[in-house]
Amino acid sequence: MTYLMGIDIGGTMVKAAIYDMDGNEIAVHGEKLHISYPHSGQNERDMYEVKDMSLKAIKDVIEKAGIQDGKEILSIGITGQGNGAYMVDKDGAPTWPGILSSDARSKGYIKKWLTDGTFDSVFPQIRNKLWTGQTSPIVAWFKDHEPEVLNKTAHVGSVKDYIRYILTGNFVCEITEASSWNVVDMATGQYADNLFEAFGIAEYKHIFPPIIESCDTGGTITADVARLTGLAEGTPVVGGLFDISASILSAGIVEENQLGIIVGSWGINSILKKNVVDDKDIFMQYYYGLPGYISYMEGSSTSASTQEWFIDTFMERSKDVYATYGKMVDSTLYKNSVFFLPFIYDSNVNIDAKAAFIGLQNDHTIADMMRALFEGVVFCHKMHISRLLPYCDNPSVVRMAGGATRSEVWMQMFADILGIRVEISQAEELGAMGVALCAGVNAGVFDSLQDAAKKWVKIKKIYEPDIEKHAYYEKKYAAYCAIIDAMDPVWSQIEGLKE
Repeated sequence: MTYLMGIDIGGTMVKAAIYDMDGNEIAVHGEKLHISYPHSGQNERDMYEVKDMSLKAIKDVIEKAGIQDGKEILSIGITGQGNGAYMVDKDGAPTWPGILSSDARSKGYIKKWLTDGTFDSVFPQIRNKLWTGQTSPIVAWFKDHEPEVLNKTAHVGSVKDYIRYILTGNFVCEITEASSWNVVDMATGQYADNLFEAFGIAEYKHIFPPIIESCDTGGTITADVARLTGLAEGTPVVGGLFDISASILSAGIVEENQLGIIVGSWGINSILKKNVVDDKDIFMQYYYGLPGYISYMEGSSTSASTQEWFIDTFMERSKDVYATYGKMVDSTLYKNSVFFLPFIYDSNVNIDAKAAFIGLQNDHTIADMMRALFEGVVFCHKMHISRLLPYCDNPSVVRMAGGATRSEVWMQMFADILGIRVEISQAEELGAMGVALCAGVNAGVFDSLQDAAKKWVKIKKIYEPDIEKHAYYEKKYAAYCAIIDAMDPVWSQIEGLKE
């Protein structure tokens, strides 16, 4: 027997999964990762813990799969939470804890670059919006606040680049994620000196790693790692994919005009095109991993993570959150006046926006609030999708993936609000499966990622929209947008109260 492995270092867990050649998940093992918050807006992670838990996940999943000979694993794919900054010195020792993409220490830099002309000058090359968790503004922050850290740093990359380095001793990055860092010219797929200069980090260009393609070999398993994990020395570890791309690929998005949505910690909405466009309203345009394709992505951390916050803050967690709270939502009337702005962690409308319930009255219950939360998340996705629709020819179906697809009530709500058929991918470990497909191309199992997705991706459930509910939700969404517009001048005043 031969197998492929996918590794996914996410926001809370590192998981390793093993697949047979038919795409069946043979085994999966996860280890919890912890986050520290040293100061307001700063989210960090112990890089030694990430290393140890990643190696443990690999070792344990091989044991679970009953694999006796590591050579049976032909190739390994790797993905992880995108952007952030994981920095090591010339000997591979961390020079600072790992910084997550949810980190906001660079907020002042983003505001400055948006107002002083920097963003306008670089947009024709980067085709991405600026946001605080990107690697380039984080490096700019360190230049001004912790320059000695950068002076010791030999390499900076994302978490998957760091773990690939641990596995192989080779520090590289791959094109899907590098093209989201805002230091790559989208016309060439290569670093551009003027972009480093624009962001004030030209002297640190040398710490940014070489760029490879997603299915290319980024290094091979070292003897030490083989001894610790059960992998075979020399097994290739591919470039892999930005976590967004890995998950969207697992939903089967491999052609133009297919709409993919991920309902997870981040709400991801994506289509594929073959060229970039001059549109500053699109959150990201980056290389997808399929040669010749660009992903137009709209997203923010305004999705299912808001439900996690609500449950942990106001309720007792049940064993099956999707069934329990889906039933709660289903018990309420869908015609009501309660709105939720899902800006607990982030916003897709204003950098200073905050979460809020609006329209509550004395006859409303916590079940009505949960319904409003479900609706608010879908409305936020709908707003993101509205920015993509000018470039997508009337999609008749949306492919969905992510943990929240386990909620039948929520998925039906997506179909009703969007007015589009919703298809659910059977993939459980989205990121791991996506990069296992890259590993398969690398090993010659598949001719291409399109071929890989065609053979492995399967649909397990379909939701058709309710036309009557869709008509109602169009009115409620219009009211949601009116609330957003009315609040726009107020957010900065609210933010100022914290100072």
